[in-house]
Amino acid sequence: MPADGIPDIAFLGALAAAIEGVGSERHVERLVDLVGALVPHDLVTVVRYSVSERPEFVSHRNYSDEMVARYLDTFYPYDPFYAQWREKQKAGVVRLLAAAPVRYIADFLAQSVITDELGVLLEDGQGWCLGIFLDRSKGRFSPADVKRLEAQFPVFASLHALDLKSRRPAFRRTEQPAAPGQDPRQGAALGAEERLWPELSPREREIVRLILAGHPTAGIARKLGLAPGTVKNHRRNIYTKLDITTERELFLQYIGAADRRSKAGQ
Repeated sequence: MPADGIPDIAFLGALAAAIEGVGSERHVERLVDLVGALVPHDLVTVVRYSVSERPEFVSHRNYSDEMVARYLDTFYPYDPFYAQWREKQKAGVVRLLAAAPVRYIADFLAQSVITDELGVLLEDGQGWCLGIFLDRSKGRFSPADVKRLEAQFPVFASLHALDLKSRRPAFRRTEQPAAPGQDPRQGAALGAEERLWPELSPREREIVRLILAGHPTAGIARKLGLAPGTVKNHRRNIYTKLDITTERELFLQYIGAADRRSKAGQ
């Protein structure tokens, strides 16, 4: 869609196809085409989240079956979008936050060759939502990408609601057996800070560990018994030593190191 917000031919064509696909087996894939027509991306994953059951993988594009299996077997409790749905049950446009658990970002996304995620959560009946996720293998999604999806979210939600109304009560989108879901895990043990950043002091590495686990400055101050201003000074010194300016760059350094270790067989 152009910057002026006027729908282009590709989007209008995807919209027509999505309308035609409501109530059919083509509905989800046509909806994915519609969402994907708005924002450039490299791969797509479609997942159903529940407030009480294990997530279900619906479909994927340019993604491996092996990583789907790893997600369902090991990583889904660390998925920040799964945690958000269980906590809030709020549909809408969501993006990956720097505060996501380190094991999800550094292990799962690094193995998946994903650097950023942007998703659309749609209510899917009885405590479930359908999540359509656009993924980048390089770079990040921009605020303009988020705004484009937010502007069209009512269209996505209306189409999906119509599809739900057309279904029989016992309809299921996947063949996966229902299973109780584990509670989301909001942290992970880290042990690579000393090898990765030897130039940092023990206190600075401790603060890095808490940053990567998703703790804000105030939370770090409480945990370490420091003044928030002292933590801010430590963060500035850390960024200076690592030649970075943002928390996101810190995460990317950690992800890059995890990816290199994985490829080296460590």
